Amino acid sequence: MIDRIGMRHAKLHDIMPRLTITGGPLAGQQFSFTDSVVIGRGAYADIRIDDPTVSRRHAEVHCGVDGIWRIHDLGSANGIMHGGHAVRGELMIDGRVELVIGEVEVELSTAELEEAVPDGQRPFHQMLDRLELMAWVAALPTRREDPALLIGQVLDTVLGGFDGCTRVGLFVNRPGSATLIPYAWRDKSGDNETRPEAGLAQACLRHFDGLAGGHAAIEPLGVAAAPAGILAAPVILAGETLGVFVAESERADTWNPLDRSVAKAIASVIAGLLEAERSSQPERRVAERDLLLARRVQQHFLPQSQIRLPGYQLAEAYVPARVVGGDHYDYFSFADDRVGMIIADVSGKAVSAALVMARFGMAVRLLASQACNPVDLLVTLNILLLDELEPGMFVTAQVLAVHAESGDVEIANAGHPAPWVRSADGHVTELVIDSGAALGANAQTRFGTLKTRLEPGACLLLYSDGLNEAENEAGEQFGMERVVAVMASASDATTALAGINNALASYVGSAAAVDDLTLLLISRDHTA
Repeated sequence: MIDRIGMRHAKLHDIMPRLTITGGPLAGQQFSFTDSVVIGRGAYADIRIDDPTVSRRHAEVHCGVDGIWRIHDLGSANGIMHGGHAVRGELMIDGRVELVIGEVEVELSTAELEEAVPDGQRPFHQMLDRLELMAWVAALPTRREDPALLIGQVLDTVLGGFDGCTRVGLFVNRPGSATLIPYAWRDKSGDNETRPEAGLAQACLRHFDGLAGGHAAIEPLGVAAAPAGILAAPVILAGETLGVFVAESERADTWNPLDRSVAKAIASVIAGLLEAERSSQPERRVAERDLLLARRVQQHFLPQSQIRLPGYQLAEAYVPARVVGGDHYDYFSFADDRVGMIIADVSGKAVSAALVMARFGMAVRLLASQACNPVDLLVTLNILLLDELEPGMFVTAQVLAVHAESGDVEIANAGHPAPWVRSADGHVTELVIDSGAALGANAQTRFGTLKTRLEPGACLLLYSDGLNEAENEAGEQFGMERVVAVMASASDATTALAGINNALASYVGSAAAVDDLTLLLISRDHTA
């Protein structure tokens, strides 16, 4: 239908704000957007900055009625710095502004983007072909056919409609996380069985105004083995990001920056079809709304910001396998002012486990400050859960108490996987601690205990079994050997967390998560 998409003899002028991380291990990451976005850490922010000093909902960037973009803090723990001063209220973004969000150095730019479009008048018949393709795609939702089949027709149309296009796919969010999984795809080679990797789509997800073109559009994504040309846009409906549409080309001139509007139009049609698919199952929509409400309730009992412990670095990751999860973690203070940490995992899945964990989280916050030590807290929680859990349910948990000045650590265990520790010289070992009895299983109050010391340069890992039991597409478990290798070479908690996450994502690929994943790491500074 379309032999080649031409370009206008003009220059493209557009205001597309961009956030670039300029310092630290995340330096080089870029995020572009055209609507209000929330910056934060974790799966529930529009722009994710995976750094422990960034709160879950740290800041918001929005455009006022005057057309001026501004940023303001959302009550974060570590605030926003500009020019050495804390940002109070709203800060106007004019051109390029250097900021520190938490402890992450970033640059926010709202400068007018100007990209040269090569000379050459677009042939009139090529313009008509493009309009014909868009008209065909836009008319698909009016057909009374299975929305999933219509989405496939959209992909077929794009694959056959652009010269050089080799692959087109739709990736959707895995429930409860920001991880993308393939929904439907078409390959010019005819191989529609091999599931495509989501790495390129994941990078495109950050660009809310779409991507179109060759090297200039692809280079900022930082993706290895990228195609010569790309056409992509997030699939967004009523402010909710459902996934991303991506088309790849073996030619750099198949698309140009002007074609971002084409990508956004295709993504808009796909969003409507995905919504139609959900609407065709009313009971499923009710269930989804209930799950989203349960997720919001559960999120209230997870830390909204990370505690600051001078001389130490803390890092954590929480990824539910479904919309809601059965893992829990939190930070608190014991009665003797030692810093406390807890990680827990309830038996069962989905809503039942999430409801137990919401109640569990509330109990931890009410009881922790009255407990003298980790065992004391587990005993009290066990008494509470004995009366509340359904038969057959139980909770595994691990509690830490850290004396910051000495580095002394006291651990109590209730049926949870043993922690791992890396010494300052890089030696990684599993701590020897009795597993103890799970909470809520019976009135027995025998819990495993251990006292150790976190020396300067050492790092401690607590985890749920969603780490070692994660499976790849062949059903093989991740295990702990890869975790040990990452920890051995990591300099601190943040580096270790990033390394574990990367190793796990590479191993699992597009396989669905089988269990919730929670990681808690604490490292002591070398100079402590």
